[in-house]
Amino acid sequence: MKEHWPRQVPAVALDTAAVAQLVLPLFPGDTVRGFALVGGGLTNTNYKVSLARREAPLLLRLYQRGVAPAEKERAIDALIAPRVPVLHFFGLGEANPITGHPYAVLDWIEGPDLQHALRDMDQDRLLAVGAKIGRALAAIHSFTFEIFGFFDADLTVKGPIDFDRQGMLAYLEQSLMRGPGGERLGRDLARSLIAYAATYGDSLAGWLKQPCLVHGDFNASNILIRPERDDEIAAIIDWEYALSASPAMDFGNLLRPPFDGNAAFAAALARAYTEAGGYLPKDWRRIARLADIFSFADILSQPHIADVVVHDARRVVAALLMTQDDD
Repeated sequence: MKEHWPRQVPAVALDTAAVAQLVLPLFPGDTVRGFALVGGGLTNTNYKVSLARREAPLLLRLYQRGVAPAEKERAIDALIAPRVPVLHFFGLGEANPITGHPYAVLDWIEGPDLQHALRDMDQDRLLAVGAKIGRALAAIHSFTFEIFGFFDADLTVKGPIDFDRQGMLAYLEQSLMRGPGGERLGRDLARSLIAYAATYGDSLAGWLKQPCLVHGDFNASNILIRPERDDEIAAIIDWEYALSASPAMDFGNLLRPPFDGNAAFAAALARAYTEAGGYLPKDWRRIARLADIFSFADILSQPHIADVVVHDARRVVAALLMTQDDD
């Protein structure tokens, strides 16, 4: 769904000398053979970098939201790499002498993200990918914590945060009634959303047994695959929004359009997830949709958002309010 969302900030322009200054200290004696700005992503700037003596390209990422997200992403990489495919950090700088941004040098994955690969997928192939995603999510959610909340750079959980009915209603009141989100969503739709959360919010408690690692932005654009290897998942990327929360948040994010109406995809995802050890409550799809309200409330309350983002938020919320069953 995010393929049409514009960047939040302009990309950072670098020349060959700047790329060399940031990358080559990690690869002494090498030279930059070429580099190119990489599309995708709404905040950070990414470059694909080729070196003369190294066969595999590298990814140079400039973090445009400060050093804390970079440090958190590196900490998550170190924690979950034995179980979850992620990008490997060769190095992380808290700032750079050219633009001032924190930056990282990572390995480059030669493969499309699922968002782009979907164009060429039939239903059978998509269901097979859904099973792979289910197993990957089970691995991600197998990392547990003591409380719900946001992470410090070292993955210490700041908190606690309430992800139950009362926590949701309090957050919706803050973001939609006292913040700008209500005007963007429309007052009638905002009030209907709060009423929906009040009616069905108690079901959130059915998926709050154990705080676990949640990606926080788990969608097709952050899943890299290798089509030449039977669509294996090459890496789950962009962990800046990760937190300790309910698995429902990742399922809610993933099952937005275009997957929201594909019951067979959801079934393949769920079957693989439970077979890999993940827990799904009986009404897991309703809970996932409810949990995604947190994300959209947060999006709508940001200081600056594009019209297309507001339009998509209204569309998803309106569809949610029309879905009254437990699936």
